[in-house]
Amino acid sequence: MTRPPIHAIKRHRLFDQVAEHLAQMIYSGELKVGDALPSERDLMERFQVGRPAVREALLWLNKKGLISVSGGERARVTEPDPKDILDQLSGAARFLLSQPQGVQLFQQTRLLVEVALAREAARNANDAQIAELRELLAANLASTDIPSFVQTDDSFHFAVARVAGNPVINALYEGVLELLQDQRHTSLKDPRALAAARACHEAIFAAIASHDPDRAEATMRQHLQDVETYYWAVRGQTS
Repeated sequence: MTRPPIHAIKRHRLFDQVAEHLAQMIYSGELKVGDALPSERDLMERFQVGRPAVREALLWLNKKGLISVSGGERARVTEPDPKDILDQLSGAARFLLSQPQGVQLFQQTRLLVEVALAREAARNANDAQIAELRELLAANLASTDIPSFVQTDDSFHFAVARVAGNPVINALYEGVLELLQDQRHTSLKDPRALAAARACHEAIFAAIASHDPDRAEATMRQHLQDVETYYWAVRGQTS
């Protein structure tokens, strides 16, 4: 059996170089989803490095979501998850959110993303997706307290986002919404918030069900602008 060529690596950030070479093997398709990586011993010989460099490289690849590592088994190439991309950015995003005007930036991001998603849903939602939205809307309208409202509100908005069928957009939307959880709970302290949100949800659903992209965009924009208004009103009262 012909042994693979040896790729000697300079003694500088060895694990980083090993990880980069393995990552390129994955990106190129040489290693495919589900494939097992060579054993630690084989990697040590191939790259002419010690076990610590190999293990650090595998940990780095695992953190980046390129491989999965289970105790006692060889690492395998894993299916990419768009959420992993946003997880890498979560620390920086939370720092930005803590800075002056950080909340406004994320509010604007949510508005731009979700308005586009509502328009897309109105254009492309099929009968099954509309039926799901109808059911989720009914649960939201029937909610009797803040926790149940928040849960059913999330479900309704996530279902609108899923119509686009784009996992990267879903991950982006979910990440932004998670970062704005404080906005959600703060805005709901305004006595106008619940009734306004339910009314907007009904209008958003009606626009999507009737395949009216302009009305879906306008009603979603109004909804999110209301949330922002109530948030800053409550913040103004407590500052």
